Amino acid sequence: MDHNFPRVIIISGTPGVGKTSISSELQKQDYNVLNLNDFIITSGLFFGYDYSQESVIIDDEILIAKLTDEIVKFSELLIIEGHTAELVPNDFVSNIFVIRCNPSVLRTRLQTSRKYSREKIETNVQAEIMDECLLNLQHKFPKIPIVELDSSNSDSKILANKILETIS
Repeated sequence: MDHNFPRVIIISGTPGVGKTSISSELQKQDYNVLNLNDFIITSGLFFGYDYSQESVIIDDEILIAKLTDEIVKFSELLIIEGHTAELVPNDFVSNIFVIRCNPSVLRTRLQTSRKYSREKIETNVQAEIMDECLLNLQHKFPKIPIVELDSSNSDSKILANKILETIS
């Protein structure tokens, strides 16, 4: 990692595990947080919509270039939160946290808090069971330790503090 760049912490995990809630807690403590999904949408870094997956289709190459431009604007620690965080360029990343959730708890969360179809809920629950986010990050960042945190029965404030303890 080039020390002229900010240190980037990734918080990833399947949709519904609590990434955004944890990131909001960190933001309340004056940490810089970039929500990757919001960045993609507001910057127009997608080229279509996949109705079967109920999600935008990301242009990876353009996203990586624009994300690099955005990251270098920060001089301090930057937390990037999103389930597609394996697209963050390797040179910036110092720590990775994957938020996990019991599949039954995750299913309930998605049913009550998201306007997802039954198929999308099951796709996300299966992704959690199959360690999809974890495996993608392990493949992309083989030399960076990954810490898994279980959000099934934990408050987002407690998990945010665990992240801060780990990186300090």
